[in-house]
Amino acid sequence: MNFKKFFAAAAACAVAAFSSVAMTVSAAEVAYTGPSAGALSTDNNGTDVRMNIFNEWGNEVRDINNQVVAEKNIVVTFTISGLNGRTSNVDDAGNPTTAYEAYLMGQAGANQFWGVGKDGTNCDNKPVAITGDGQYTAEFALAEATGSIECLFVQTNINFYQLAENPADVAASGVSIKIDKIEVDADATTAPPTNSTTDSTSSSTTDNTSSSTTDNTSSSTTGGTTNSTTSGATGGSTAGTTSSSSNGAILGSSTQVNSTTTGDAGIAVAVVGLAVAAGVGAAAVALRNKKN
Repeated sequence: MNFKKFFAAAAACAVAAFSSVAMTVSAAEVAYTGPSAGALSTDNNGTDVRMNIFNEWGNEVRDINNQVVAEKNIVVTFTISGLNGRTSNVDDAGNPTTAYEAYLMGQAGANQFWGVGKDGTNCDNKPVAITGDGQYTAEFALAEATGSIECLFVQTNINFYQLAENPADVAASGVSIKIDKIEVDADATTAPPTNSTTDSTSSSTTDNTSSSTTDNTSSSTTGGTTNSTTSGATGGSTAGTTSSSSNGAILGSSTQVNSTTTGDAGIAVAVVGLAVAAGVGAAAVALRNKKN
């Protein structure tokens, strides 16, 4: 038996298994150092609330390092407060008009979004419905990869003059936007759940025609004490999520769960270990047979 070829094949399998995991584009968090003075301001119309994150052109706000490596998106999680139950702008008679919403706007390399149909816009950023005080997630969907962010802000259509009597500025109206997290190349459908003043639990159950049963039992004994954990599922599948249904918004509803001890990197290492172990084991058997 040609052991060199055998070990080469085993090593190739291990590298391939590792690469299949390691080459996946993963989210990277961008450190936020704000808010700087003047970060909370308004659109050019002087009424709609805006939260600047990086804006050298408007008010010299530089609350992130704008040198990034992003291939698919920029995702910002933020919290709005001070709406006091209001969910839309109103007319002079106090009747609801336009529902509150927010976009990520600005420029990142060749990618621009200044509003639907606005000059220079070449990205398709979706609005996030603002349904009251709470946490929200918005996405800047990139048309192409970028190494920089020239301008980035959370733009809303919230008319701050309608939130207080004769406010002198946005701060005086009581409304605020807090930046919670900024990521590049994040999965917008697995953004963190929203926050609100009311917690609720919702679950969904799907029955399948075919059923499967899994019963895994593991036990360990330490100092005379035995700990045992058993998990099992029979028929169909059930998924439960805890989220806020009254306020806040989230892009998508699925949740990605990585191992708390290994994560994707741990999975890759485990796969490599299995491949190498298999190769060594097979080689040992072959050597033993050869000696016999």
